[in-house]
Amino acid sequence: MFKLLLFITLCVSLIFYHFASLGNPHLEILGDGYMSIYSRQLVDSPYIIRRHDIATGFIYTTRSYNAPALRAKFTQIDGESITLDTYRPKHEILRILRYRVVHEQRNNIMHITYAYSGRGRDFIRDGDTRINLQISSRAGRVTIGWPVILSGF
Repeated sequence: MFKLLLFITLCVSLIFYHFASLGNPHLEILGDGYMSIYSRQLVDSPYIIRRHDIATGFIYTTRSYNAPALRAKFTQIDGESITLDTYRPKHEILRILRYRVVHEQRNNIMHITYAYSGRGRDFIRDGDTRINLQISSRAGRVTIGWPVILSGF
């Protein structure tokens, strides 16, 4: 009986872990910065610094430490970005969020990394490749977006 109860507990735990990991990677865990949250919902909150109407929805800007409180106002979030106040290397970001590099682009002023994690429920396609995280590094400034960067970089 004990083994059966232990087995059921393990199965339920794995199911909850799986579904808990199927969403937003909570970019605010990477540090302080300005967050952009994209949703088709119109919400109001004292945590909103700016709301931009983009015709298909709204992009809300807040500080990263206010992101959990603002995120709680939405029933669905379709994307998020953060521009960190301090530089963080891409390999560290990928390790923390548990994503793997899919493709990289580099020019004289910018380095862009496209990454994927099967844990995420949302992704975009680049041909046959799935992407659900984008990292841009430029002049010591890092912007991370899920599934892609929402604001300029």
